Amino acid sequence: MSDHNQKSIKQALNQMFDSLNIREKVAETRISTTWEKTMGKTIAKHTRKIHVSKGVLFIYMDNPALKNELSYARDKIIDLANEAAGEKVVKDVVIK
Repeated sequence: MSDHNQKSIKQALNQMFDSLNIREKVAETRISTTWEKTMGKTIAKHTRKIHVSKGVLFIYMDNPALKNELSYARDKIIDLANEAAGEKVVKDVVIK
């Protein structure tokens, strides 16, 4: 096989995700599965549900004080979520 046909596993997977139109869904799944590591145990413990829809990360919390505190850190949450996803999929955060 010639060098120009060789791809890394990452490149091959990204190409497959693009061809199947699931790249965004895979990134969203990465955010969910790494939530505790990304945000910490305390926040993860009080998070009831998270999901991404059309670039918006919805976070459902069971602690009003923590919910209020997180509302001041929206930009940081966006950065952390996108870092966890490996690409820019989150553009906004809604905390409920």
